[in-house]
Amino acid sequence: MQRTEAGKKRAVDLSHGDVGARLRALRVAQGLSVNELAMRAGVSVGTVSQVERNKANPSVRILERLRQALEVPLTALLEEDDAVSDPITGDFVRKAAERPLFEVGKNGMQKELLSPHGDHDLQMMIIMLPAGSGSEEVLVGIGEKAGLVLEGTVVLNVGDRRSELRAGDSFQFRSTVPHSVRNESNKTARLLWIMNTQPPVIHL
Repeated sequence: MQRTEAGKKRAVDLSHGDVGARLRALRVAQGLSVNELAMRAGVSVGTVSQVERNKANPSVRILERLRQALEVPLTALLEEDDAVSDPITGDFVRKAAERPLFEVGKNGMQKELLSPHGDHDLQMMIIMLPAGSGSEEVLVGIGEKAGLVLEGTVVLNVGDRRSELRAGDSFQFRSTVPHSVRNESNKTARLLWIMNTQPPVIHL
């Protein structure tokens, strides 16, 4: 399934410069220095600086650390506070045309946020894995993760178990177990990814 022109436009509209600008604005609003935010988040000063200056494509793991340190929802880093256009359904509905889309890492992986604007216990997203790519950093902590392969083939490793999943296959596991997902095929893969981000998170 090819991404539509509208989808491509969203990918351009949600640049990491926007993420960096929002991160800096949130940090400054809380009166934190780059060093203080880095210490709170458990990341290097260089990481915070690179994200703010649009020099790095932060992973969800890094974004989760930063948003927890700032005590804001993930959507606060991915879209403006006034991004919700419908005051009635805005906190429980995400319209397809309003999904933030951002690139992760250097291998072209893209993540499209499905969760509505605001703070939620569950985070849902669609992950697009180009051929030969995979997750480089994952969140490990209390709770569960689940998903569904929408297109292509992926290899899911959970602990010492390996499973090759095809379109239509689903999965669910405790997120305290080390895990990774890779696309070892020569075609693009897409999967629905669901995770609980509310409990305290232990980072790799």
